[in-house]
Amino acid sequence: MDFNTFFTNFKSIVDGVKLTTIAVMIVVNLILGIAVGIKTGNFNIKEIGDFMYTRVLPYLVCYLGVGLFASFDPAWAPGVTVIWGLIDAALLGAILQNLKELGVNFIPVALAGGKSPK
Repeated sequence: MDFNTFFTNFKSIVDGVKLTTIAVMIVVNLILGIAVGIKTGNFNIKEIGDFMYTRVLPYLVCYLGVGLFASFDPAWAPGVTVIWGLIDAALLGAILQNLKELGVNFIPVALAGGKSPK
């Protein structure tokens, strides 16, 4: 397999709606996280770099890594969808939690990562 064929195959596996939704959800989560930090008075610009290193980088490495395996072996192709779903679910939970911290009260506690009141 030459490089052009490999790259075209890799791009067709990881690019598109899946990568776009991951990128959009990362940006939304980042913006909401900054808003929560400003609202609570805990905003620290260093935390943005920490968020990118500890949350975003592992998501992208995992997603693109499975996509790389799927480029070589098509049996890994369903793994790309599974990883994408898990990343989107984690990001959605973080977004809902940030919305809850901003005072959006219509979100069920179980979805927003909080504890149910007793």
